[in-house]
Amino acid sequence: MSETDVSCDIEMEKPMIPVFPDSSKPCVEVWNDKLKKGILSCTHFKEHWRIWVPKIYSPEPNGSCLDWSFDEAKAQEVLFDTLEQFICNGDPQEVLTKLSQLDSPPSVCGRVFKMGEPTYSCRECGMDSTCVLCVDCFKQSAHRHHKYKMGTSSGGGCCDCGDTEAWRTEPFCDIHLVGSETRPDSSGKRLPDDLSDRARATFTAVLKYAYQLLTLEHSPGLPSDLRVRESDEDPLGFLDTPDTYCTVLFNDETHTFEQVSIFLLCFYFFFIFFPPYFSFLSFFSIFSYLFFPFSFFLFFFHSYRMVITTLARVIKCTQRDAIEYVTNIDREGRAVVKCSTFQHCNELKTEIERFTARHGNRPLKVLVVHAHVVAHQYYAMKLLDWLQKILAYAEGFRVLFSEVALQTKSPDASIVEGILLRDSHLWKSARTHWHRLIISGMLMEYDSKKAFAKVFTKNYGSVVKDFMRDDHDHSFSIASMSVQVFTVPTLAHHLIANEDVLFILLNTFISECKRKCNKSEKLEFERNASSGTFKRAQYILYDLRYLLSAKPTNWTDALRKGFLQGVSLLLTLLTYMQGMDLVTRQVGQHMEYEPEWESAFNLHIKLAHVITLALEWCGTDRVVLIKAYRATLKKLYDDPSFDPSQVGEVRELADHSATCVQYDVGTQPVSIHLPLSRFLAGLHLYLEKFGLNFDSHELQVSPRPTPEQLIEPVLRTQVMISQVHAGMWRRNGYSLLNQLYFYQNVKCRSEMLDRDIVLLQIGASLIESNEFLIHLLNKFNLMNWANSQFELNTLKNPEEDSMRQTISLVEEFLGLLIVLVGERYTPGVGKISSDDRIKKELIQQLCIKSMPHSELNKTLPEDVNHETGMERVIDEVADFKKPTQGSGKGVYELKNELYSEYNVFFYHYTREELSKSEESQRKRRKAAKEMECCPPPPLPPLTDSFMMMANLLQCDVMLHIIHVVLERSINLRARSFSEAQLHKVLHLIGYALQEEEKQHCQFLRFTERAEKWGIEHMIEELCTSVRVEAHKDLLMWALSKYRQVAAQWRQDGPTSAAPTELVPETSQTEDTVKEKEWRAKMAAAKRAKIMAHISTLQKNFMKENAKLFETTETKESELGGSMMDLSEVLETSPIALGPNQTSKVNPERKYTCILCQEVQIVSADGPALVLAAFVQQSTVLSQCRKTESLDMEESGSDEVPDPLFLPATLGSAPHTGTCGHVMHSHCWQKYFDNVLAKENRRPYRLRQPVSFDVEKREFLCPLCECLSNTILPLVPLLGTLQPANTSQLATKNISFEAWLQGLQIALKYKKKLSNNSRQSSPRIQQENGSNASSEQNQITEFQVGEGESDTQPLQLLYYTCPVDQVSIELGESGPSFAALFPTNRDIADEPQLSENLSEMILLYSQATYTTGLGVHPHLGDSRVPLMTWKSCAYTIHALECLLRDMEKPLLGDLSSRQKDCLEGLVRIVGVLSTTWKRPGVISSHALRLLSMILENPSDGPCILDWDCFGVLVPLTLSLPSLFLSNQPTPIPTGNIQELNTLRLVFLSHIVKILITTDFTCEEELMDIEEDGGQDMPVENSIMELLNTVRKMAALTTDENATEMTSLTVWKKTISSCIPFLRCCALFYHFLTGVPSPSELMEVGGDTFENLTAYLGLPSSYHELICSPVVKDLAIKWTQHDKVRQYISGASNLTPVTLPLPVNQLVALPTDYSELINTVSLFITCPNSEHEDSRTSPTWCLGLSLSRSFERPELNKAVVGACTDHAPECGAGVGVYLRVRECEVLLLASPNRGSFKSSPYLDQYGETDQGLRRGNPLQLCPERYKKLQLLWLSHGVHEEIARGLETSSNLMTTQWQHL
Repeated sequence: MSETDVSCDIEMEKPMIPVFPDSSKPCVEVWNDKLKKGILSCTHFKEHWRIWVPKIYSPEPNGSCLDWSFDEAKAQEVLFDTLEQFICNGDPQEVLTKLSQLDSPPSVCGRVFKMGEPTYSCRECGMDSTCVLCVDCFKQSAHRHHKYKMGTSSGGGCCDCGDTEAWRTEPFCDIHLVGSETRPDSSGKRLPDDLSDRARATFTAVLKYAYQLLTLEHSPGLPSDLRVRESDEDPLGFLDTPDTYCTVLFNDETHTFEQVSIFLLCFYFFFIFFPPYFSFLSFFSIFSYLFFPFSFFLFFFHSYRMVITTLARVIKCTQRDAIEYVTNIDREGRAVVKCSTFQHCNELKTEIERFTARHGNRPLKVLVVHAHVVAHQYYAMKLLDWLQKILAYAEGFRVLFSEVALQTKSPDASIVEGILLRDSHLWKSARTHWHRLIISGMLMEYDSKKAFAKVFTKNYGSVVKDFMRDDHDHSFSIASMSVQVFTVPTLAHHLIANEDVLFILLNTFISECKRKCNKSEKLEFERNASSGTFKRAQYILYDLRYLLSAKPTNWTDALRKGFLQGVSLLLTLLTYMQGMDLVTRQVGQHMEYEPEWESAFNLHIKLAHVITLALEWCGTDRVVLIKAYRATLKKLYDDPSFDPSQVGEVRELADHSATCVQYDVGTQPVSIHLPLSRFLAGLHLYLEKFGLNFDSHELQVSPRPTPEQLIEPVLRTQVMISQVHAGMWRRNGYSLLNQLYFYQNVKCRSEMLDRDIVLLQIGASLIESNEFLIHLLNKFNLMNWANSQFELNTLKNPEEDSMRQTISLVEEFLGLLIVLVGERYTPGVGKISSDDRIKKELIQQLCIKSMPHSELNKTLPEDVNHETGMERVIDEVADFKKPTQGSGKGVYELKNELYSEYNVFFYHYTREELSKSEESQRKRRKAAKEMECCPPPPLPPLTDSFMMMANLLQCDVMLHIIHVVLERSINLRARSFSEAQLHKVLHLIGYALQEEEKQHCQFLRFTERAEKWGIEHMIEELCTSVRVEAHKDLLMWALSKYRQVAAQWRQDGPTSAAPTELVPETSQTEDTVKEKEWRAKMAAAKRAKIMAHISTLQKNFMKENAKLFETTETKESELGGSMMDLSEVLETSPIALGPNQTSKVNPERKYTCILCQEVQIVSADGPALVLAAFVQQSTVLSQCRKTESLDMEESGSDEVPDPLFLPATLGSAPHTGTCGHVMHSHCWQKYFDNVLAKENRRPYRLRQPVSFDVEKREFLCPLCECLSNTILPLVPLLGTLQPANTSQLATKNISFEAWLQGLQIALKYKKKLSNNSRQSSPRIQQENGSNASSEQNQITEFQVGEGESDTQPLQLLYYTCPVDQVSIELGESGPSFAALFPTNRDIADEPQLSENLSEMILLYSQATYTTGLGVHPHLGDSRVPLMTWKSCAYTIHALECLLRDMEKPLLGDLSSRQKDCLEGLVRIVGVLSTTWKRPGVISSHALRLLSMILENPSDGPCILDWDCFGVLVPLTLSLPSLFLSNQPTPIPTGNIQELNTLRLVFLSHIVKILITTDFTCEEELMDIEEDGGQDMPVENSIMELLNTVRKMAALTTDENATEMTSLTVWKKTISSCIPFLRCCALFYHFLTGVPSPSELMEVGGDTFENLTAYLGLPSSYHELICSPVVKDLAIKWTQHDKVRQYISGASNLTPVTLPLPVNQLVALPTDYSELINTVSLFITCPNSEHEDSRTSPTWCLGLSLSRSFERPELNKAVVGACTDHAPECGAGVGVYLRVRECEVLLLASPNRGSFKSSPYLDQYGETDQGLRRGNPLQLCPERYKKLQLLWLSHGVHEEIARGLETSSNLMTTQWQHL
């Protein structure tokens, strides 16, 4: 609605009080009258809404949802306040407030979570993982001190604080504890009668109205009772406007979104540009088609990018608007974009259906509705929000609401039931409103929740069927409400007992499973068939898990009946799964198509917890267990896995026989899915608890399967797995291998592998041991192998493959026996607890290696609450070793005393883990000087039910098998022998010996029975066999253990027998030791012989090449001599600048090219050597991120900042870094050309490499793959490039005052360059002079240079008088001053640099120029040297800050990278003026800098605008060219010229400190030794200067200023000077090559005295300051107008205080929960009224918090908020913390980035990316410091490049959208 329309309405509607349509009374009075008469109904409310809702909420023509602007104030007054006034019958505010006060404090929170809101669950107290707390309750609860998990809500659900059934302990927080202590009786829930009647009438009307409108069948118009009638007096003018209709387009699963997008694109193209070609467009249509509300209903399978692109093309809107449309569509489910009449909407509907019905497709569903429908539906959702707010005032309102919502009036269903049945017809926003209202209105009180649960259960089948046909996510379906009711234990038990909920849920799921069953009534999944419906049906299994999560303690008959009814259906489901996905061994040819196997395992994973819970329920009641066991036996008999009519085959071995089931696994189908058999195994474990066994009369059913028949399917599966391991199923493809992987995987093994082993153990305990083993041998097809004549028989049929397979099968068979006998850590099999089982798992895993907490936790199966139980027992089995470094993880190490429990053949090991664990344990035992073998561990005792399983170890068949293996191990000709067989047999023998030793089984007499088979003699014989040397220690252990156990029964025989038998063992041990010692001696002798031979060869080589070694020795002696000379020089403290400069040492530097491996010396005339370098724009040091200098923001200018100097804020500037790897320039050029050619050959769609961009001249270093974009040439020491006589001229001393006077004289003659005044380069535009002081910042003029195709900005050039004129005016000091500026230099004096080196220097200068200014390369631009100097100054600044932050010495601990970078960079800027060959431009830069410093014009920058070191560098490098025009530019080498330059800038730095420093604040001061006699002069000088400076700057004097002393001021001043002097020391050290003093190479040695001494500056303030020149300069600098503005506060900006601090990343809270809680308080997007518009917050660690309120644009492209923020904050680089993902985002805008782990760690030293584990996290200072150093050292670009290079993600991240 436009503003004009609103104003007109206001004039019409006087007074504003809403009146009833059929009466002049206000509507509230009419409702009151009807209420008194007892005739008030919903119709009376609708009469009011019928008129006013369309008036306020109808969409306007020419509008869309993006610019809707309804009069919400008017709506509140007319549509909402009236309802509140009627309910309260008075002032709503007063009545509702009083009612809220009278209501008792709430004992239940019930806060409905919004999307992205943090949630907390207590792992110690929560009943299950769905019990969560909101932020406020968590902060005020005891759970914050427990083990808790953090997470974020996906929307929906509520806080469980106060729900006593959700928590084992501490159910109330401090907030709701008060309410729990003062709960009133049920009468307190009642409202006053009058208020109750009014509320009931209002709630009824609101709910029916909302239900009617939101579930409206989409007819073209409104229901008759809501339409505007022609008979109305039309007070609002409805009848004057034509009807408007909306076309609603639904998407479905038949049509892809691309089809819809193509249609819309084509349709709108013709509709907008070619309307005459559409037959249904009349003349009126051309004007009315713009009024078309067009509603899109989009779903989750759509591509956002496609939607955005399509909308931008179709609607001809901007990309930002398209994104807004898509956001609204995704959030609301629809978005109104156009309006028109009914005729046009209907014709459009026809066209869409006709277009989409082509090619036999089903047409899209398109409906036409009235525009007033949109208005009423919008108001209906507003009403639901309003009702939710009203319900929060009192419990009585919620009770009343529940009654109304559940009220049933025949034939209509209740409102709740109607919503349950019609939820799938609603769009997303409407669903969300109803769900939240139900949660807040019905789930806060138990009675209401119970009533809702009954209705929900009754209609569950229909609800889930609708959800399966729906295409919305589960969280947006009413079916997701199940978690709110099924997780309440008492409700779940009530529903099971009285509402048949298990029957309803399982019957619904089974009905869906029947659609997937084949003719054999087994589930069968096809790869290409649609499975979306079935996947949605599997959400029922989650609901079953919720229902069974709380085991009952008190059983009732009704509960038993309801549960057993569910068990019966569960067994039916398991029958469908028993034997599904059968596989048959492929013989001859490979399988053509991989069968579909994933669906079956997905079903199993979801069903596994339900099976486990059902078994636990059965294990809590004897009656239930018996009936469930009998029913399972009956199902197994009815669904046999074999042919009952088939006669068994009798097999004999070792005088025993058994009738075996005939089934060849190698030729017949086998299934890995046997849930029914495994369910029986689970039930069997509980029998002993109730005194039952398999043969108990309670369990007798007729007929029932025998134990042999029970184990048959599981045994087949084990044989198939063994055959796969033997390589017999290779042709079956990867699908079978994948199934076997998941069969043993931790996600599935609890209800697969583990149950199979238990069932076989059940068989072993029920079947006679010899017969059981015969069954196993027969199924493995090893009966022939077990025959004693097997070796002779194989000679007749020597097939190699057959023998290899037989050997492998024997190994697998023996491994299965080890598992059956030894794996007793299952409650019910062994006498152990569940904690003992977890301990065993942990011990076995830690025997592989020490593991971090998360990795170890992943090896354990999770229970229904996603807990492993590891925390309960881990401290008993392992010690936690904290990480030694911030980047490491803490690991658990197994306690030493538990290594004896290691089982090398642990059944949960994979083959790789078995090998690793054995190797690890052998190494450990060897290091501990123990036997290098892994004997079997002691076993826990068996339960009574499984006691007979131990008889396997001593039965005749087992002894026969042991005898056969040992015999063939001794027989060297036996072809069926393998070391693995012997190892496993010895393991079995060890088990038997330990069992007999412990006497857990009284009947076990292994050694006595083994005597008959000669086992001991065979082991003893093998101890000396060379064939089994690897198992010699294990054989020795077995023999020793055998004799030790046998000694107990041998005592009845000869007493001397046992001791004499032990003697050979001892002697054998001694022989073994002697043999090892002899071998070690022989190996040592052999090594000595080889080393002697090598030494002889070396001596011969040196004799043959004696001359070469003499040359090397000579060079070494020369170098040694030079180093001695250097040490003599350094006996006195070195000085870098001035007349006392220390002599320089120039050792030759040799480098090896990393590309061609050629060694070369750095020289000026040889081939250039270069370093791979990277130049980046940086704001790391910036003190004000948004401005380049102080005056830029103040002036509001958009001009490019003057590159003449570095601003005081250290704003955006180019930084140079290098990896330090050296190449020849031609080698690098060839390498880069190859990279460029390779990238150009890449297809266009793959043109963008992930880690570098060749279009930006980026490449990776050939050696270290460090990101680079230029090269840094190596230049010899600058002192060697300039003739000695040239530098000697500058040794003449000149006072600082005279030097300064000479410069002022030169400035006096400064003129702008004109046509005839001076010869210059033809490329420089010549202009007439003007006022010099006003031209400081003019950089906006352009010219085209000769031969140049690009335009370049021209800075006006200046020149001054010849140096002779200055010399004359100076008088006596003139010659000394002129000597500093020699003008008689010729070409011979110019540094002779090779052309190649000069090209490389200019190439680097172009990199700093283009990066720093963001322009194209241009060699003639006068800003080229300025940007190179600026980069040098900024890089030194950055390195000084980094060293200061790391607390490293200034010059003593530079890395090779840093040293090479500074050395190369400083030398490059030193010779750049010579290489660039434009001395006139350099001279002009010097004049401008001198003018800025010495003249300080009022319209130029003030002293607070520039950084002193940023001025010192360009002034040092340009000043020697001050009086030059075409002569060669001299190179600064550290003479008196550079010293005076430094002193001048240093004085300006001191004055800045005096201006900006608060000398009254207390802080620690440095200890500086001062001469006592200087105290008075100091006070008179420094205090006088301070007062003068502050007076001229108009600084107000503080009251405490009188307490300041000269010593205090000076100490603070020199303390603030230290960073500046450190930068100067770095710069001049590499410029002059003067070695650094030892003090500067130590931590803390960078004192003021040491730095000034090295730089040649006076260290006392008397020498520095006590000069009239200093005072004059200080006055001039402080008189600048801008200085006074900054100091007085007239400017918006404040001056930068010195010393500049080292920038740090933002301080983060220690506790991560504090951070995520802070995030939850953020306001949502101001452009949206919806809470789910709150996007994932991202914290900019460099500056502030970044919020994605809207999609910004960068370079006309829509980008994410982080990408938009990066250029402003970090010059395109950003370091962000993604709070809800708990990860660090490194961003290099616009399209590069990488993720790093968060600096927050849990108590185990691990990160938790994505909060998957949810453990409490604490900030790790070491990790955060490491991130800080990465950022401070400008390593973000390199880190991103390396991250992208090593990334294994197949999907490319759209970094620009973050």
